[in-house]
Amino acid sequence: MPSSPPHHLLNTSWTLHRLSPLHHAKEYPSLLDNPVALKTYATRLRDQISGSSSFSGVSTGAAEDESLSRTGPLKDCTWEILPSLSLLDDPTSNPSTYDPESDGPGAGIAVTLEYENITYKAALLAPTSISQDEDDASTHLPLLMTRFPNPLRQTFLSFLSANFDTYVSNLRLSSDFTCSALEIYVGVLSQGSAGEGSRVLEDLVKELQLTVAFSSAVAPALRSLNVNVPRASLGSFLLRSGSASDEAPRGSVLEGLSDYIRRHLAMDLDLAGKSENSALVKQHVRVSKIACAGFNIAGEGRLKLVGQLRAQTQQDGDEHGSAGDGDDMSPTKKLGLRANEALLRVVVRRAATASENQAS
Repeated sequence: MPSSPPHHLLNTSWTLHRLSPLHHAKEYPSLLDNPVALKTYATRLRDQISGSSSFSGVSTGAAEDESLSRTGPLKDCTWEILPSLSLLDDPTSNPSTYDPESDGPGAGIAVTLEYENITYKAALLAPTSISQDEDDASTHLPLLMTRFPNPLRQTFLSFLSANFDTYVSNLRLSSDFTCSALEIYVGVLSQGSAGEGSRVLEDLVKELQLTVAFSSAVAPALRSLNVNVPRASLGSFLLRSGSASDEAPRGSVLEGLSDYIRRHLAMDLDLAGKSENSALVKQHVRVSKIACAGFNIAGEGRLKLVGQLRAQTQQDGDEHGSAGDGDDMSPTKKLGLRANEALLRVVVRRAATASENQAS
C-alpha cells in the first residue's frame, strides 16, 4: 500500500498538538492498515476544504480566506502511511512495498495538501510503546504536527474532531523538557567515533541559541533574553554528556550550560536543577526555545528537525529546507539523523503521556 518516506518529517517548521484516540468504528474497523479508509478520509477532507462538502459539524470555505488566496486551487489531498519513525530509511525505495501484515501497523499518517503554488502537510504519529487497540476500533496517534496557515489548520482540526470524535489541544513543552531535548540530541551525537565529538558538534550543532523567558514578577521590563553560545565554546561542556564513561553524571550538559551562562552573563539559571533555589528559579525563569543547526524546539509547541537525505529536494521541506547532495550520506549526517529521530520519539512520548494524564 502507498506510504510516505521519512523525509516528510524533516526540514519543516511544525506546530505541535496532542490528540485523544481516533474513533472510527462506525465506518472502519481499522485505520493504519486500511488504504480504503485513508483514501475515503482524504477525499472527504479535500471536498471539505474546497467547500463542496456538506459534512455536518465542520465549517466550509476555508480556501476563501485571504491567507489562502495566493495558494491557487487545491490539486490533491493524500493520506499515506508512515511505515516507521526511522529517519534513516531510504527515501528512494518503492513506496508501494509497504505491507502492514509483515511490516506492522505503521508509525502514523502523513497528510499532504497540494495546491497549485504550495504544498502543506501534517503528520499524525503513534508512540512505539503503545499498540493499537483493535477491540475498541480506535487508533492512538497522540502527536499531531501541522504545517498549515492558521485558517486551514483550524479547518483540519475541526475535521478530525468531527470525523473521529477526537479532542485536539496544543502541546506545550515545559522548560525541563525543552532542556532535556538538548541533552538527548547531544547524547546521541556523543556516540560517534572517539575523538570526533568536537568536529561532529561543529558540523551538526554549529551555534546554539537559547531564549530565556522571565515572569513579570522578577523582570517586568524584560520578557525574554537570547543567549548565543558560539561554535568554539560548545565542546567545553556539551561533550561531557553521553561520553564513553558511564560515570558522567546525568544532566552534565545542562550543568555545563548553566556554568557557561553564569560565567559570561552573571545569571544563575540552574537548568539542571541542582541548587537549593531551583524551585524558586523555575517559577520565574524558563528556557522557552532552543535552536541550533540540527533542530529547533520551542515551549509554545514548535519543532523543526534539520537533516539531509539522498535524493531529497528542497521542495520536500519548508522554504528554508536543506536539499540532499545526491551522494551517500556521511557518518556525520547519519549520526545527525539518529539524533533527530531520538528527539522526535521523545516528543511523541511526551504527547502520549500528556494525553493519558488528561484522560485520567
